[in-house]
Amino acid sequence: MYFRTSSRPIMSFEQDRRSIYERRRNILYLVANYLSSMGLHQTRQALVDETALTSEYEVCDNIDLDTIYQDFCSYFLLKFGKQPRIVKRTESIGPLSTVQRKLSGARRKPPPAAPTLKPDGKEPLHSLATTAGGDELQALRITPANLPESNDGPPLVPFANPKLLVRLQDHFTSEWKDLAEEVCRDLIRKDLRQRWSSIKGLAGPIRVLKESVIAPLEHPELFVGLAQPWRCVLLHGAPGTGKTLLARTLCSETRDSVTFFSTTASTLISKWRGESEKLIRVLYEVAKFYAPSIIFIDEFDSLASRRDTIREHEASKRFKNEFLSLIDGLESAGGELSTGTDGRERVFLLASTNLPWELDPAFLRRFERKILVDLPSADGRKELIEHLLPTVTTWPEQEIQQIVTLSEGWTGDEVRLACKEASMMLLRERMGDQRPGSGRIQQDEIQFPMLRKAFEQLRPGSVELAQKHRDWHQRYGTQLFE
Repeated sequence: MYFRTSSRPIMSFEQDRRSIYERRRNILYLVANYLSSMGLHQTRQALVDETALTSEYEVCDNIDLDTIYQDFCSYFLLKFGKQPRIVKRTESIGPLSTVQRKLSGARRKPPPAAPTLKPDGKEPLHSLATTAGGDELQALRITPANLPESNDGPPLVPFANPKLLVRLQDHFTSEWKDLAEEVCRDLIRKDLRQRWSSIKGLAGPIRVLKESVIAPLEHPELFVGLAQPWRCVLLHGAPGTGKTLLARTLCSETRDSVTFFSTTASTLISKWRGESEKLIRVLYEVAKFYAPSIIFIDEFDSLASRRDTIREHEASKRFKNEFLSLIDGLESAGGELSTGTDGRERVFLLASTNLPWELDPAFLRRFERKILVDLPSADGRKELIEHLLPTVTTWPEQEIQQIVTLSEGWTGDEVRLACKEASMMLLRERMGDQRPGSGRIQQDEIQFPMLRKAFEQLRPGSVELAQKHRDWHQRYGTQLFE
């Protein structure tokens, strides 16, 4: 009897200890899974290394940290009639690691050493104010006060986009969560691998885009008062001149500091009454929440055509009216000239179209810069050919000029297709030889007769349309001067 009765508390103790271990282990796996879903892979790896988590276990499909949090809030609200307080404001303001935190046990761990401040007393870039409620949105953003400074004095460009520590749709009520999730599909997170150096013959449009997006991030103190950065830029030109390529390059060059949305009519137009207006508003709300943001709309004429036509549907008019109010409404226009809003707190609209004369005049008025992306000049075509086929630079100048003359009136994309055709000719010869192990094609194997034949096979298809764009640009567009 003695051993039987005394074994029960021993077994109970072992079960409790195992239960505590499993609970803490499961919490660590939940946190690691949550960090992975938020894209914080380095933080997750640090947690895995420190806690020695293994791939033996993984989180089940029907549970995650968000679900547990929501279930707890629902239970607390049902039992006590109010929402639970998860975080509270503290007296200390600074990095979270320096704040004295209470532990669940009887003793406290000594606070870690305070981070080294810069000579001017400013905090490092990663320091975030401990906030709660609506202020937590501002804590995720980089402000001029905590930007790192170079040895020369001016602040560096904050190429550290405040990555989405809170999922985009979590900012909205349950009524608009589905719309927010649909809009978030247009958010581009990957690097499109395009650089300004790879674009030839478009120096004017590149200068405008840098002036509108990159310069306000590098020198926010200059863009104040009347010198606000451009909010809306329209790129127009014949198909194949490089309008979408400019947007892709802007996305790649600002990937770490700007949130980029590539939106089309299929996302914003819905068959349900009133939903299109909600979608465009949700898009702007999401972009404002994670400003600085860029909204790029290709083929803009499909969304902003004239409203005075007979066949215009009432639903289309409501959508366009809502769009116009968001671009230049009371909220966006008020306070800019007086307060000088920071370049990091704004939404930049970039649109491209092949038919600018089809746009509604109200939309045209809101585009502060209407930039013509014209056919490349002779020098631009030469630079593009030399960029696509570096072996051309070793040819005699007479042969290069002959190729440039053959491409008169061509778009940049047509020049690319001709260079691709020359590579395909070489590929066909290689396949016809049927030599095993011949290896990949080398660009220096392309000869002048082959490239000339490729350019002679194609004909320009946008000469008349390009002239129509020039005439329209002469009347309504923005003239660029060096």
